[in-house]
Amino acid sequence: MRLRTRRPTAVEPHPLAVGAGARLRAAGPAVSLDAAQLAAVEALSRPAAHGYYLWGAAGRGKTMLADRYFAAIPSPHKRRFHFHDFFRDLQRQIILEREPLDASLRRLVGDARAILFDEFHVHDVADGVYLAATLETLIAHGVLLIATSNYEPSGLMPNPLLHSRFETTIELVTTRLDVVHIGAGVDYRARRAGDAAGRGFATGTWCIGESSAADGARIDLDAGGFRIRARHVHEGAASFDFHDLCGRALGTAQYLWLAEWFETVVLEDVPDLATVGRDPLARFANLVDVLYDRDVRLRVCAAAIPERMLDAVDPPRDAPRTLSRLSALERVRARALTSS
Repeated sequence: MRLRTRRPTAVEPHPLAVGAGARLRAAGPAVSLDAAQLAAVEALSRPAAHGYYLWGAAGRGKTMLADRYFAAIPSPHKRRFHFHDFFRDLQRQIILEREPLDASLRRLVGDARAILFDEFHVHDVADGVYLAATLETLIAHGVLLIATSNYEPSGLMPNPLLHSRFETTIELVTTRLDVVHIGAGVDYRARRAGDAAGRGFATGTWCIGESSAADGARIDLDAGGFRIRARHVHEGAASFDFHDLCGRALGTAQYLWLAEWFETVVLEDVPDLATVGRDPLARFANLVDVLYDRDVRLRVCAAAIPERMLDAVDPPRDAPRTLSRLSALERVRARALTSS
């Protein structure tokens, strides 16, 4: 199998990459890997100068492989960030402290000599503004970078109105990092659907049928300065209408606030996703990402199956990843959910 790996201009390999590669080869696969995953491990074992950009389709094991590499880095001075969280905190730091980017980065990164960015993707203009400067600064300071993404570098910032302004950042990724592609294969996340037990995202449900009757009462929540209207709030669980969470101009920061405050999020009155417009669908995909990554239980009451989003006029670019994650939810009918 030929692995698509793009290496930057030859320079000395990063010392931490040398050590991590040796440990990765010596450890061998801890779990059974398919051919494409083994090829990716081989590429990660070759020391990079500045780091790696590991990309592939949803459910192909990017995070699992990146975590194995991260564990092999021979230094305690390393940090793992979810991409959403990192840039939310960075923007907040810059705004609140009114300090330059370098100072805010030092606060967030501390003495880290290696950083893993999981779920690296750029749809938000504000993230795009800071990303190039962030990568340049970290590389200039000798920090080893590892990023996972569903997108090949050229697919970052897919909005055609903004993509041209992001091309210099794409060039930075392709010329400074080793780009490693996990080839096509089994969606292991979908295969594991229904296997999880206990608490967390995978214990949620996708209920097809009518939502519970609304009693007219609403609770206003203050999500970091943004008002979010809830149907009910009770013992770590909150219920919302689809329109209130996805029909309004909410973003990652507000969804992260929900994930921090509630163990269960119930989303009701979800229409047939084939009939939903681009922006609400994009917000829905973003919400699923945040709740999945924070392992918050999601219960959905919808008019149809989630795969209907593929029939929308303008489905989210991340629709395959969203559906892969939603495959972890148990499918039930409204009557069965009511009686349980």
